[in-house]
Amino acid sequence: MGETAKFSVSDRMNRIPGSGKQLLIIFFILMGWFAETIDLGGTSYLLPLIGEHFFAPHSGIAYLDPATGKASAAIANLQSLYASICFAGMFLGAIIAGALADKLGRKKVMVAMMLLWGAAGFGLVASMSIPYMFVLRFILGFGLGAQFPVALSYLSEVVSSKDRPKYMTLYQLMTPVGFLVAGIISGLVVGAIGNEVGWRVLYAIEAAPALFVIGIIAVVPESPLWLEKVGRDKEADAVASKFEEWALAKHGELPEVVVSPKVQAKKGFGQLFASKYIKVTVLCFFVWFVSMLSDYGLGTFLTQILKQKGLDNSMAIWMVTLGVFGGIPAWFFTTWATKKLGRRPAFLIAAFCTAIFGVIYGFQNPSMVGGISLGMAGVIIFGILYQFGKYMNAMCMALYTPELYDTEVRGAGNGLASSWGRFGSIVGPFFIAALNTNLGGDMTIAIAAGLVIIPGALVFLIGPETKDKKF
Repeated sequence: MGETAKFSVSDRMNRIPGSGKQLLIIFFILMGWFAETIDLGGTSYLLPLIGEHFFAPHSGIAYLDPATGKASAAIANLQSLYASICFAGMFLGAIIAGALADKLGRKKVMVAMMLLWGAAGFGLVASMSIPYMFVLRFILGFGLGAQFPVALSYLSEVVSSKDRPKYMTLYQLMTPVGFLVAGIISGLVVGAIGNEVGWRVLYAIEAAPALFVIGIIAVVPESPLWLEKVGRDKEADAVASKFEEWALAKHGELPEVVVSPKVQAKKGFGQLFASKYIKVTVLCFFVWFVSMLSDYGLGTFLTQILKQKGLDNSMAIWMVTLGVFGGIPAWFFTTWATKKLGRRPAFLIAAFCTAIFGVIYGFQNPSMVGGISLGMAGVIIFGILYQFGKYMNAMCMALYTPELYDTEVRGAGNGLASSWGRFGSIVGPFFIAALNTNLGGDMTIAIAAGLVIIPGALVFLIGPETKDKKF
């Protein structure tokens, strides 16, 4: 290890092949996000149940409008606000935690935020009033929003540039996997227990994976790149040496260290708006805001829109859940495309897949014909294809954003980008609710999916290519 100590930690880490211990560290980082996505996915499935069996009784407003027989606009507004209050917490959490992670370290902030949202998640099970539920949902959102960009920064710093496409896109694969698990659990629990108390049981189940924080505390070291940048050189060397030992034990030898030119970057949140970063900072605003307005806005109401098309609660949940399978081939394709074609072409492909398949998906009708659901096949097939594009876009964002910033401001950069995405998530449910009320479910899905052309085109036309970037 002594010979390699003369090289920078970033150069040493950049050449290290994978090892069993490294995979264990990555596993716990992935499980942290997986646990969060179960909660986010579960709420999108549960929103109709919460509206009917909690908001309506506690507010004194009928769930169905007596005059029209349709869902009450007042309850729909409460549902939108409930979804958005979580994203408001995520917006604030992402901004604060990203900058904190650059000052205090990646691991400390990840652990603290995971404990916070886990406690709030368990607290939701005992909800007795609407204000209580909204406060806890905001706290939970703060923890979720804070953990995401910090974990994204951490993961990008403990894998080599060669392996980064595989693991950064794998990080976002946890989103469809989490949504899939949430959908399966929701369908089973609602079917077995019923609607009235099923959402409470589901919130308890969805909070339980927060216990993966124990593994993060016990196994995950601090980012060696961050330790090096804050002048804790001995600790940085010790962590990098551990990664080298684990890789040597598996591979027998390590590749030569390739020295990359280093530019000392200034620290601080304000640097994101300095000349070096202002272009990518503005780019990230449009990419994250529009993508997550579309994704989470539509995701919040997708189950309800399918109910409007004639499906019952359980069937609507299962149809959305089947669509999530599109995220699995999205991971394989995105890993290949970002590595071989580059980040910018991959973004453009994701945008076109989301928009084209989403528009077709919007106009599918699960009507029954002669006892055979001919329209249901279209809902399933194009639901999967739409979510293939959607998750590919999310995976591209997870890989691309950390590569736009240097280590000194990577946490702040990821946090700000993520916060703009959360702002889109706040606006999204209200935007989608308005579209659905005025234009109907078909046009709502088509418009929301079509919006993703904007981030794909912007990255392709003006974004820097980061395919071979090392840090």
